Amino acid sequence: MLGAPTPRSTSLRIGLLAAVAATLCVLWWTGVLAPLAEPERIRALLTETGAVGPLLWLLGFACLEPFGLPGAVFMIPASLVWPPALAIPMCVAGGTGAGIVAFALARWIGPEAIVARLPERARRHTARARERGFRTALVVRLLLFLFPPAHWALGVSGIRFTPFLLGSALGFLPGMTVWVLATREFAHQLERLPLWEAVLLGGAVAVVAAAFVWWRRRRAR
Repeated sequence: MLGAPTPRSTSLRIGLLAAVAATLCVLWWTGVLAPLAEPERIRALLTETGAVGPLLWLLGFACLEPFGLPGAVFMIPASLVWPPALAIPMCVAGGTGAGIVAFALARWIGPEAIVARLPERARRHTARARERGFRTALVVRLLLFLFPPAHWALGVSGIRFTPFLLGSALGFLPGMTVWVLATREFAHQLERLPLWEAVLLGGAVAVVAAAFVWWRRRRAR
């Protein structure tokens, strides 16, 4: 049974975790890690390095996605480089790994400290989650997929690790399957488009993305 952390130790743990997360984000957004995201480098990493490339991919997915780096950064190249029979289980493993990292960190920091920082809707459900751990993890993954706060909410909900693991892996499977197959089909169709149509499509996607970011920021304020 976990002991209750003291306020001082909780603050220290949160500070260390925040420092690590901030460092990773700064390295990514300032471009230090950008060369790792170049398509040819990713393709070479995932196909020409034996087991090392996939393991690094899995480690990056598990360690960065819980802190807000979109899972698409990892799932898109995996979908395009690997065949579906490999890409789907790898994406499931990556998403589940991200959940495990958040689950472990949430327990290490202390449930009370995390619950206080979760959205109100998430806090209402944590108390009931431990009673039906597998079902809770399954439903959360089916509905919220890779939403980072869902990782942390499950970590502080009090559910046991085995139901959390099994429910997460099974809950990720449908979404990851659709993602991989849809990404491959979209890329295949995109290759057939004339240049001007591809440019228009890219512009439309950029507008939608900008509108979504604006909406999220306005809602946050």
